Amino acid sequence: MSLRVVLRPKSIALDAVLVAVVIVGANLLFDRAHPGWINLNPSPYLLLPILLGSRYGFVPGILAGLTASVLIVAHQLLAAALLPTALPSALRAALTATPYLHASLFFTGALCGELFGWFRRERAQAEAQLERLTTSVRSLDSNVRYLRGVKDELDRVVAARDGEVSALDTELRRLYAASAEDLPSEVLQFLKRQVRLADAAIYSVSARDQPLQRLAFIGRDTHLPASLLAAASPVVRLALDRSSLVTLPEVLQQRDPPAGENTLIAAPLRDADLRVRALLVVTGLPFISFNAQSANLVALICDWAGEALDLASGAAGRYHIVPGRGSQRVFTREHFRHLLSLAFTAYERHRLPSSLVLFSLPGAGPADQARFQSALLGAVRAGDYAADLGRPEPHLVVLLPLIGERGASIFTERCRQFLKQTGPWPAEVAIRRLEFGVAGDVTAVLAALDAP
Repeated sequence: MSLRVVLRPKSIALDAVLVAVVIVGANLLFDRAHPGWINLNPSPYLLLPILLGSRYGFVPGILAGLTASVLIVAHQLLAAALLPTALPSALRAALTATPYLHASLFFTGALCGELFGWFRRERAQAEAQLERLTTSVRSLDSNVRYLRGVKDELDRVVAARDGEVSALDTELRRLYAASAEDLPSEVLQFLKRQVRLADAAIYSVSARDQPLQRLAFIGRDTHLPASLLAAASPVVRLALDRSSLVTLPEVLQQRDPPAGENTLIAAPLRDADLRVRALLVVTGLPFISFNAQSANLVALICDWAGEALDLASGAAGRYHIVPGRGSQRVFTREHFRHLLSLAFTAYERHRLPSSLVLFSLPGAGPADQARFQSALLGAVRAGDYAADLGRPEPHLVVLLPLIGERGASIFTERCRQFLKQTGPWPAEVAIRRLEFGVAGDVTAVLAALDAP
């Protein structure tokens, strides 16, 4: 049993009797010659109002003082053994002999009781505040656990969001490393890994009324003939007419179900002039993958695959080769605008960021342009697009398709090391980075790149 439980208030009368018996008994036992212990200052009888007032409050303290005063007077009268007729005068004499003692008994009881009340109120306020703080802590703890759960769930959502397109930049680089003959097959394998195509083919597109010639296919070729007439498939015909991706549900919304239609998706591969160079035809696709998100992903891949096909075919006049850098290209401003539009389309469809890094030598002359670009091209990988914007100072801007801030930082540091190794340079190298989503459109991006 704890001390707090033992000292807990139980009964005023019981405690008053117990304390009074102890004090009177001690008086009779140790100092019988002085009843009431009025010879001592302070008197032990003060313990009665002090203890009861401190334990029970103001009124019990006053009553305890009155009780102590009565006990002292009674003890004195009993010790004197007076006749009943002499009691009134003896009582007056006892009270007037020690007025300070009797007054102090009342005052001490009242004071201790008032102090008890003040401490009790303070304790009640402290306990109420403690209860409020405890409730707040519990609420905060619950909110912290909830927010931790939300954060974990958000991390899982962010990690899983667009998981199928998280490695698109690596996949796209494989396309630029492929030869013109192998490129159609590489595109189909790329799409198979990303969208799980079952049956699909890529056809070359020449004249409008000429049959499409199959360049490569995967899966079964039952509905993918070597030569395909556009008029035989409403989906294919609509995709060529619109020069954009078309799915079978779109055709079914516009007309009656066509007889014998086997094409699920038709997506054009366009060059920088927006001419259709090839056409993807899909006839087999898992049902779970036949949705709007997969269709957008197919369109995104076909946009960049069309660019790779255009470059593999020559793309004359859209770039120049820097001496000493083999086949590495530096694109013109006009073609770079087209590349920016592809990057913006990727950002709008999947919120996949692309990054731009502009390197320049402010104050240097055109004579350093070739050497400056050659040094930077040593850090440019296949699938990164370098361009000359026509600025007056030596410069090179590099588009990193589907690369975010972290990848752009790594690329920038690599270029910085290349420039340090090939220096010194006539001016300090200025580096400016821009991530898609900050600027509003292609025109805004070019304006930001043209700014001094």
